[in-house]
Amino acid sequence: MINFNKNVLINQTLDKYYDTFSHTLDTNDFVPEKFNKKISKYIFKNMKKAFKRIDREDRKYQRKFRKKVRAKNKEEKRLLKLSKPKKKGIFSKLFSKKDKKVGEVKNADSNNNS
Repeated sequence: MINFNKNVLINQTLDKYYDTFSHTLDTNDFVPEKFNKKISKYIFKNMKKAFKRIDREDRKYQRKFRKKVRAKNKEEKRLLKLSKPKKKGIFSKLFSKKDKKVGEVKNADSNNNS
């Protein structure tokens, strides 16, 4: 399954950090190399934090998504079960036969008594 949510978040993050990095390239001519390395490390560190946040948010999104899919499947199964005609089980047949016999006996007894 392609994770579109995560791809969108990654693209937004990378756009933001590439823009930040492009601003630092303008300073290469007049800022000492030592400071440019610190700036690059700082940008990279923040980008890693952003990717961790993206992973965290994506896990939350995936959890919600899976929960929705499970609920949808459960609802479909419930609707399918409701739409099927109910089958009478063995016990219901037995009980209905006994009830008929009992009813027949009662009718026969009431006919004999009268």
